[in-house]
Amino acid sequence: KKKELEQERPPLFNDRSLQITTKIVVIYAAFYMCTVVFQLLTNPLADNPMAPKNAYDPLYVMAVVHLLVFVVTGASVLYKKYIWPLTLVAVAVVAMARFYYNDIALWIWSLTS
Repeated sequence: KKKELEQERPPLFNDRSLQITTKIVVIYAAFYMCTVVFQLLTNPLADNPMAPKNAYDPLYVMAVVHLLVFVVTGASVLYKKYIWPLTLVAVAVVAMARFYYNDIALWIWSLTS
């Protein structure tokens, strides 16, 4: 019966694509956090006296957002409980964080200055 349901769904929304999409989101979130840590270690604010003290605040916020996405989707992969709404929300969050980073950064700087 499951095979019949699997064949009726469009190929984009099958179980395998759900698993792959979730794993891609986990890897992307981990990669993003690694790039933030790498930037903080290789380019600290203390080395640039001209940079404002809140220069990295948007990076910290985005790192926390990606950490939350990583934990939630990572738990999904770890426990093999894949759910389309969870994965789609995670994809939307990382896509919005990527596309609207400049707007988010300006908003965060306006709050912290």
